[in-house]
Amino acid sequence: MKQLITPLKNKIGYIFAIFLFLIIQVYCDLTLPQYTADIVNIGIQNTDFDFIMATGEMMLLMVAISALATVGVSYFSSRVSSGYAKDLRKIVYSKVLKFSNHELNEISRSSLITRSTNDINQLQGVLAMIFTTLLFAPLLGVGSIIKAFELGTDLSWIIAVTFVAVVVLLVIVMVRVLPYFRITQEIIDKINKTSREILIGIPVIKAFVRQDYERERFEKVNRHFYDVNIYVFRTMLIMLPLMTLIMNLMIVLILYYGAYDAMTGSILTGDIIAFIQYATQIVTSFLMIGAFIIILPRILVSGRRVNEVLTTEITITDGDLDEISPNSTIEFRHVRYEYPGSEKETLKDISFSLRPGKTTAIIGGTGSGKSTILNLIPRLQDPTSGEILIDGKNIKDFKLKTLRDKISFTPQKAILFQGTVRSNIQTGKNDATDDEIRSALSLAQVDFVEDLSEEVTQGGSNFSGGQKQRLSIARAIIGTHDFYLFDDCFSALDMNTERKIKENLKSLEDSSILIVSQRISTIMDADEILVIDNGEIVDRGTHTALVESCEIYREIVNTQIDTMEALS
Repeated sequence: MKQLITPLKNKIGYIFAIFLFLIIQVYCDLTLPQYTADIVNIGIQNTDFDFIMATGEMMLLMVAISALATVGVSYFSSRVSSGYAKDLRKIVYSKVLKFSNHELNEISRSSLITRSTNDINQLQGVLAMIFTTLLFAPLLGVGSIIKAFELGTDLSWIIAVTFVAVVVLLVIVMVRVLPYFRITQEIIDKINKTSREILIGIPVIKAFVRQDYERERFEKVNRHFYDVNIYVFRTMLIMLPLMTLIMNLMIVLILYYGAYDAMTGSILTGDIIAFIQYATQIVTSFLMIGAFIIILPRILVSGRRVNEVLTTEITITDGDLDEISPNSTIEFRHVRYEYPGSEKETLKDISFSLRPGKTTAIIGGTGSGKSTILNLIPRLQDPTSGEILIDGKNIKDFKLKTLRDKISFTPQKAILFQGTVRSNIQTGKNDATDDEIRSALSLAQVDFVEDLSEEVTQGGSNFSGGQKQRLSIARAIIGTHDFYLFDDCFSALDMNTERKIKENLKSLEDSSILIVSQRISTIMDADEILVIDNGEIVDRGTHTALVESCEIYREIVNTQIDTMEALS
C-alpha cells in the first residue's frame, strides 16, 4: 500500500494545519460542559447574574472559535482529499498507459474504469473522513473521559456499560455487512462491463431485435446490485435508532443515579449536567470510530484494487539504446507467440524481414495470427520466444519511445479521438502545420473535410467506417517514419479509393511498409507476400509466384476472382 500514500507527501503542510485546527476544536468542545457546570453550580446557585453573563460570553467565544476551527478542518481536509484523489488518478492513469496487451488481459478495461473512478472516490471520501472524524473522535473521546473523571463522580460504570453495548452492536453489524463490500465493488465492475458491451453493440442489438434480452441481462446485474445495497444500508442504518436508544438510556441512568448523589450532596447538579455532556461526547466518539470501522473493509477493498493497478508488473519495459539508424531493417527470427492462458501457440517459427523501400504483405485466414505479428513490432506485446531485430539488435534493447518513433501503426479498427480533425491528425505529428495536415488528408483521399477545425465526436461517430479509415491513414502517414504498418485498414474502402491511396503511398518509397489484408487487390503488388495459416508461414513470394506455387493463396484468389477481373 506504500504507493497509495505517495500522493500525500506534498501535502504535509495542509495536514499539519488540520491537526492544529483539530486540537483547537477539541479544546473548545471540552471546555463547554465545564462552563455549563459553573453556570449551574455558581451562577444559578448564587443568583450571580454577572457571572452567568461572563461565563456565557466565554461559551459563545469558545463556540465561535470551535466553529472557525471546524471550517478550517473541513477546508484543509477537502483540499488534501481532493488533491490526493487527483494525484492518485494521475499516477494510475500514467501506469495504465504503460500497460501492454498482457496487462490489459489481466485487468479488464471495465475494471480499470471502476478502479480509477469509483474506487479512488472511495479513498478520497475515507481520507476526508479520517481528518474530520477519525482523528477528531479519539481526541474528543479521550479528553471527555479525562474530564468526566475529574468531576469525581461514581457514575463512570454507566459509561463502561454503554461502551460495551455500543461495541457489541458494532460487531454484530460488521459481521453481517463486511462480506458484502467486496461483492459490491465486483458488481460495479459487472455493471460497467455490461453497460459497455450494450452501448458498443447497440447496432447489432437492434439489427437482431435483442433489446428485450439485453434489457433483462442488464436488469439482472442491476437488480443484484440493488439487492446487495439495500441489505447493506438497511443493516447499517438500523444502527442510528439503536445508538440513539443506547445514548438516551445512558442519560436516564445518569440522571437516575445522579439524583441520589445530588440529594446526598456528594455531587453538584451542574456536575451531573457536565457529566451527561461528557458521557454523550464519549459515546459520540465511539459511534464515529465505529462508523469508520464499518466502512473500513470497503475502503480496504478499494485500496487493494487501486494498489493492484499500481503494483502490476509491466512486462513491456524500456531498453538502454536510444538511437536507431536511418533506413534500418527489421528481422523476425524464429518468433513464437502464445497468448496467456492459451493452450496452443498463435505464432510458430515466424521468420522474415522488412527492408527499406520494400513492401511486405501478409495474408491468411481469420485468426491465423496476422495482427499479432504487427502488434509485436511496436512491442504492444513481446514474443514468447525468438527475436525481433533491428539491424541485428533485439528491439527489447531499445527505449520504447525510440522504437515507436520509428514506427507508424494503423490498427485494424479505426480509432478517432474526441476533438477536431486537426487534433486527430496531429496525433501522428504534434507540430504538424495545417499545410502538412491538408497534404496528408489529400494522400489519404480525405475529400469530405472542409475545415480542419471540424468536430470529431467521441469515437468518431459522426463519420462513416470508410471515412474513419481514411482519417486514420492520414494520421499514420503525416509523420516521417522508417516503418509503416497497416493492419487491414483498407477494408471499408471501395476499390477505386484504395487504388488511389496505394498509389499515393509510393511517396513513402524510402521506408519499409508492412500491410495485412484479406484482399488480394490490396497486396498483389507487394514485393513479398507472406501466406499465414494457423500461425505459420506456409509460403512466400510475389503474387505471380504464389498463384503458381501456393494452394491456399490460389484458393483466396479464386474466391475474389470477380474483383481481380474488375481491376484488370
